[in-house]
Amino acid sequence: MINRTKKVILFIAEGPTDEETLSPVLKKIFQKEDVRFHIVHGDLTSNWSVTAQNAVKTVNQHIDIERKRYGFEKKDILKVIHLVDMDGAFILEDKVVYGKHEEILYFGDHIETRSPETVINRNKRKSQILSRLSLTGKIGTIPYSIYYFSRNLEHVFHNSRKNLTDEEKVIYADTFADRYSVNPAAFISYLSGNDFTVPGDYRDTWEFISKGTNSLNRHSNFHLLFSSPPGN
Repeated sequence: MINRTKKVILFIAEGPTDEETLSPVLKKIFQKEDVRFHIVHGDLTSNWSVTAQNAVKTVNQHIDIERKRYGFEKKDILKVIHLVDMDGAFILEDKVVYGKHEEILYFGDHIETRSPETVINRNKRKSQILSRLSLTGKIGTIPYSIYYFSRNLEHVFHNSRKNLTDEEKVIYADTFADRYSVNPAAFISYLSGNDFTVPGDYRDTWEFISKGTNSLNRHSNFHLLFSSPPGN
């Protein structure tokens, strides 16, 4: 059961290693709040049942799943933080080309896949959903913001471009958590002063990631979460 003496900060993330990587240090940073993770087990913004029209409603449904799971009310939630991978969502269609490998391969200036049309359609929908959610400041009455790791979290934190196995992701997550859970200030410094740190305010960072091939490359706006009080 949830600690009702604390307000909840609910993080929505794609996979369990996102939680394993970030939860230890976030719980140190937000000690006055109750940090919770809701794992989607997949990419909500690439799910074929999600559109720009129902994206906000879908996020709200995921909030309700976690809320009912732990028995807290919407008024107990201080804010919702949505973490997403870019996967090259905003690149031009001609940057998605045929490749003979079974898996989708991501490069700094293009994507290779056996099914370019499928990836182009995915990107079209994903970019529309991301644009919609990035303009959404609240889900109902709950403050909401969305932060990206492009191409994914391991790409940003470990500069790894390859498609990792689950075991490799766990090793990366454990190493990262061990390093920064004991030094939260170093974590914030790492996010704020790195070559992947996108400058500007929240809107600036979303405009940046939508340009050219930026959504394929090593960029993040997650540092902005720590530039304002938890409730803002």
